[in-house]
Amino acid sequence: MQPELEIITKEIPAKGKAYIIVRRCPPEGLDAALRRGAAQALSQGASLLYAASTDPEAPLEAGEKRGYQLIYEHDMLRMSRTLTEEPPRPGRLRLEPLVREKGGTWLALYNEGFFNVPNSATYDGNDLERVLGEACSAGFVLLDEVPVGVYELGFAEEQPEIEGVALRRDFRGRGLGRELLLELMGMLARQGHTECWLRVATSNRNAYALYRSLGFGRESVLSRWFQVVSESDLRIE
Repeated sequence: MQPELEIITKEIPAKGKAYIIVRRCPPEGLDAALRRGAAQALSQGASLLYAASTDPEAPLEAGEKRGYQLIYEHDMLRMSRTLTEEPPRPGRLRLEPLVREKGGTWLALYNEGFFNVPNSATYDGNDLERVLGEACSAGFVLLDEVPVGVYELGFAEEQPEIEGVALRRDFRGRGLGRELLLELMGMLARQGHTECWLRVATSNRNAYALYRSLGFGRESVLSRWFQVVSESDLRIE
């Protein structure tokens, strides 16, 4: 069996980050496969490198390897909660569905809001086409009719996913994130959904605490992430 690696380099220009995902690998070949993947990412300019394995037969473990170290970063969790339809209540926020004409503004707000979120992706035109499709629902978060954030919902599975919620930095710490999640859950409940789920990194402490306080429970570990650190006097080859 040949190793299958997914090497994500699109975050290098903006963030200096690259990601290696081990999709399939014989355990005895894992170390060599990671070195090859790391060399490829580093050659493309990555200054920060992270790795995870989705192959249960080839899990990653923290520690010193030949020429590099794996340092545990966080788990990516799937969290879910049931939904109950509640009577509408007055709130500070209004949700405005995304239309193609405002796609550029939505992308800019999305990338601003998620820039420092662990494992976040920089969205481009291809992502915009996806969120405008039938399997997604996205839009703006308005406060006093001013866009202060964005939301994204996914409907690829039986139960909807709250794929992304983000606020501009100047509007955080005011309780708006909690209010936004409640608005989205209320909307999903009124559409007839009985459950929703989301993903969160355990290192994203504020978001993780917020989701737990709103009744989201840990359902499963989707992936476990490690930073790949080259030893100062060695080069990954």
